[in-house]
Amino acid sequence: MLEKTKIIWGILLMLGGLLLCADDTDASRLYQKGLDQIKAREYYTALKTFRDAELMAKSNTIRANSLRAQIGAAKLAGLPWQEFELIEALLRRFPEYANVPAAVDREYELGELYFKGKREPAFYAVRMIPWLVGPDKTEEIYTAALKRAPFADQAPAARLRLAFIYDQKGEVKKSLDELRTVVRFFPRSPSYKLALLALSYGCYEMAIRGDGDGRYARECVAMSRLYIRKFPEDPALPMVRRNLQRIRDAQAKRLYEMAEFYRRQGRTEASGRYLARVVREFPETEAAPRSENELSELDKTFTPGDFPADSPRYNRYKFAELPAEAERILLVPGEKGNLLPVPDLGEYMSRNGEKK
Repeated sequence: MLEKTKIIWGILLMLGGLLLCADDTDASRLYQKGLDQIKAREYYTALKTFRDAELMAKSNTIRANSLRAQIGAAKLAGLPWQEFELIEALLRRFPEYANVPAAVDREYELGELYFKGKREPAFYAVRMIPWLVGPDKTEEIYTAALKRAPFADQAPAARLRLAFIYDQKGEVKKSLDELRTVVRFFPRSPSYKLALLALSYGCYEMAIRGDGDGRYARECVAMSRLYIRKFPEDPALPMVRRNLQRIRDAQAKRLYEMAEFYRRQGRTEASGRYLARVVREFPETEAAPRSENELSELDKTFTPGDFPADSPRYNRYKFAELPAEAERILLVPGEKGNLLPVPDLGEYMSRNGEKK
């Protein structure tokens, strides 16, 4: 009985091996057929043939090669979304058969193509109709690429584009998070300057609309000052300085209103602390003069100071020294009874090329 059982199992294993060989043989045949279709420029048909070869194959090698062939066929057929999905399938299922850096680079390229307006045809048979296309997949592609390679060379530009997409969708907080990542981790990238400018302006907009704890106002001030320091000759500086001044006006106004609240409650000491903060921290703002006046009434020893030296609100004039005299004076007025200065004419004539 035991020998009979061994024989049955041996036959089953042999049949299984034959079936495996037959499946891989058929898969290889389909793979070769797909290559012939690629040569004949039947890319969409080849894509389906390679998919059938992958489904029929038992060996991981043939499956992975069939999947890689599908990626190439989808690229040649002009199907960027299917190409992206196939790249993700290859990286997820057969990473050992994939050139991972090249695959991720291609995902970033596909995201860039979608961001610039590339779309996959909704129906391949009528792909010549320009408006019959699928949806925008920029966000999905960039998100997947950033998850796989968050510090790739293309990552700063991708995050900047995602920030723009989120802003257009009304997801402002997600947009600002992407900008913060670029500013924090990619200070040497070409996208840094624009991300810093967009972050300062985005925080300004959030602070103006309503800033509960003052977080966005503080971030706007910090980012604006950083932009001014790093790019002192940039054409956008007038806007940055204007927004910075408005935010500081809003911060000072908030402190002044707190001081007024405590003054009405009769808590002059607390009111004086807020007024002093306005004068000390925001001397160039609109609330500063009123705060000085009220603080001088509360504290008779308080003396208002001069205009702040770095204030953009007040004009500053450059002082220049008086020019030196044009010629040497031999005799000054009053010396030896003369009423006018006597210049050295010899020096004057030699300087003008004349003979003495």
